[in-house]
Amino acid sequence: MSLIGSFNRNYLRMKIKNLFIISVLICSISSCSNMDGGKTQSQTDSTQTARLDIEKVTGIARIEPEKGLLYIYAKTNGSIAKILAEENQQVAQGSLLLVLDNATDKALLEVEESKISAQSSAIEATKQNEASIKNDLDKAKSDLALNIKLFEAKAITQQTLNDSKAKMEKLSSDYAKAIADKNQQINKMEEIKANVNYRRNVLEEKRLKTVFAGKVLQWDVHNGDYVTQGQKLGQFAPDGALVAVTEVDELFQDRVKKGMKTEIFSQLNGEKIATGTVVYVADFLKKKSLFSDDNTVEDRRVKEVKIRLDSNSKAIINNKVDCCIYLK
Repeated sequence: MSLIGSFNRNYLRMKIKNLFIISVLICSISSCSNMDGGKTQSQTDSTQTARLDIEKVTGIARIEPEKGLLYIYAKTNGSIAKILAEENQQVAQGSLLLVLDNATDKALLEVEESKISAQSSAIEATKQNEASIKNDLDKAKSDLALNIKLFEAKAITQQTLNDSKAKMEKLSSDYAKAIADKNQQINKMEEIKANVNYRRNVLEEKRLKTVFAGKVLQWDVHNGDYVTQGQKLGQFAPDGALVAVTEVDELFQDRVKKGMKTEIFSQLNGEKIATGTVVYVADFLKKKSLFSDDNTVEDRRVKEVKIRLDSNSKAIINNKVDCCIYLK
């Protein structure tokens, strides 16, 4: 679909008729003056001059939020326990929109959280055992050092010295085991905490929150419905400026620039409902119009353009409107 269409249907018919007549005349002149299909310099200059004389481009546009229309998706499977934000309701950033049934997940989280206290006690017990053995080991080392001196002075027997060495070695082994037991209990605590975090994440996935402040436009589901991960649940419009998304025919695509002023008109009565400024011009041509259906045969290429509407706009989201971009 070409976007040289006019917001006024009579004006549109006149423009198409004029363009058709101009096209026929150009082709006729070209056929008569240059039979091999080439254009003369005067023809090229004439066509370029006519194109540059055009002061505005009109077309069809669709109104949407500048951040785009967002879909609400389910993050996990489950039955909808409650929809908290009604359609057309304004919500703040981070607001809870919908909750899936989470009774089982809450119970599993409580089980994991209950293990933390018991595990903390187990860790404390291993630490105390480690400290006790460390004291005994330090004393055994001191006794062995003393017995070595006494043995050299022939004040004790070889058996007494050997017993001191055996006691110190056993306590060293017990101390190493106490450290290993303590580390094992600490690692077990880390596993419990990881399970708690996992259960909290699972529970949180049952609570859908909005990333932006905005408005819930519609829900495609109801309380009690079972949904699956990735299923589209509804549509959301973020707060912010509105934009008119339109397309410019390839004939004029190089004439449209950022900063150009525009006017938006209702397709119902032709009333001007907004003004705006071009804020985005695509750097490539598309083969199919945004506004064509599956049965449309379209061989023209178009360039997408976005127009930010001024704050006094009367347009609403998803409106299909006529827009006029002033080239001069």
